[in-house]
Amino acid sequence: MVSSMTCRHWCGVGSLVLSAMSVGCRSEGTPAARVALRPCQLPGIAEPLRCAEVPVPEVRGGGATRTLRLRVVVVPALHPSSTNDPWVELVGGPGNAATDFARQFVEELTYIRETHDVLLVDQRGTGGSNPLYCEELALHQVSSLPPRFPPAAVDRCRARLSALAALDHYTTADAAEDLEAVRQALGYERLNLFGSSYGTRVVLEYLRRFSDHARSAMLWGVVPPDFQRPLWYPRDGQAAFDRLVADCAYDAACRRAFPAIVDDLRELLARLDTKPVPFQLTDPRTQREVATSITSAGVAQAIWSALAEPDRARQLPWVIHAAARGDFAPLRALDVAVRPPRRRYYNGMHLSVVCGEEVLHSTPAQIAAASGGSYMNAERGLEYREACVRWQVPRSNSAATTAVVSREPTLILSGEMDPITPPRWGSNAAATLANSRHLVLPHLSHEASGLRGAACLDTLFAQFLATANPAAVRTDCIAGIRPPAFVLPPTRP
Repeated sequence: MVSSMTCRHWCGVGSLVLSAMSVGCRSEGTPAARVALRPCQLPGIAEPLRCAEVPVPEVRGGGATRTLRLRVVVVPALHPSSTNDPWVELVGGPGNAATDFARQFVEELTYIRETHDVLLVDQRGTGGSNPLYCEELALHQVSSLPPRFPPAAVDRCRARLSALAALDHYTTADAAEDLEAVRQALGYERLNLFGSSYGTRVVLEYLRRFSDHARSAMLWGVVPPDFQRPLWYPRDGQAAFDRLVADCAYDAACRRAFPAIVDDLRELLARLDTKPVPFQLTDPRTQREVATSITSAGVAQAIWSALAEPDRARQLPWVIHAAARGDFAPLRALDVAVRPPRRRYYNGMHLSVVCGEEVLHSTPAQIAAASGGSYMNAERGLEYREACVRWQVPRSNSAATTAVVSREPTLILSGEMDPITPPRWGSNAAATLANSRHLVLPHLSHEASGLRGAACLDTLFAQFLATANPAAVRTDCIAGIRPPAFVLPPTRP
């Protein structure tokens, strides 16, 4: 949703948990044991919530295995109805914890809770569900400039986490099976599935396996089963940048201030390829100084990251213009390094998912070739792949990458400015989702921060949640979505 993504009934669930109501069977044929929700509170949230831990096997299929206890938080409906179909928030990354978003549903997204519980499940490997996290891989959250996966740090992280988890069993398929176990354990009949970014892949996998238990599905920024991020990021990042340049050329003030953005960027990257600029980064979490440098790969990563958020994207012409003239202060101000640290990102879980399901499906030669014609060179993509070779999880089989076929009601939203999940992925998904509708929103990127009229997204989702009929969703409000103004050079006194 707008609020939870810029970063999200009671209906007698407690009594349902204690009732004798029958439950369905999982794909293995083993019913999930019922679990009672208990009153609980989360930091920073005054309202009482309901929590549980749902046990699931770490490795399905028999034999001795660890039991994982999935952390579950239910934000109860404000006006319980006779329905038994919660809103399920499946968050992106992979590497975010769903329960970290509970506060948004209490304070901002209350329309969802009018008659529906909000069900938050920390995906295995995140939050309170056997978290897989390494501090030595966390620097990328505060800056795009340093390499994300230093080889020695990846090795240390894997050695530590492999003693605590079977790293090859923290997959999207496992997440879908876990969600079905939670549904059964809590006694919910059907689910309203909301996924953003990587969360859309979990939604799709649930539909593949358990579509009978889905009332509706909402997909914002589709990550399809055959997504290969280091292969597509340069192409899609370039396309988003080209659209931004075109918008600047259309805007008189931006056009006057920055008449040669493409040339500025080309010259900047070429100069940094020859001579990187030394840079001292202060980690705001630890306050320690980290020696790094401003390189062409780091600048490209910062640009790509900024393109995902409209308010940051509209600063890019000024940032590039200034950096091309040797002034890196606007770039450093734009970079996440100067922002408060984001919520914890579970980087070990991230690698367990993306390595087998995405990165190892691309060869180094393919990754190198994919960067041709883009401002993003192959350096970060090849670094990703090297980290995945070191992570030592198997590549997923071809069946896991096939398109999901479903007839469940599905609303798909894509942003025309998105450098990560552009509209073509939504169109591809819609082709095999028979009861779906794909809306492409102008000015929307991977997130909605800074857009005027962004409340339209909540309007669309609320309509669909009420009816579970994609054809009935009225789209009038889309015309009112407007981007933030371009940031111009400061005026001289």
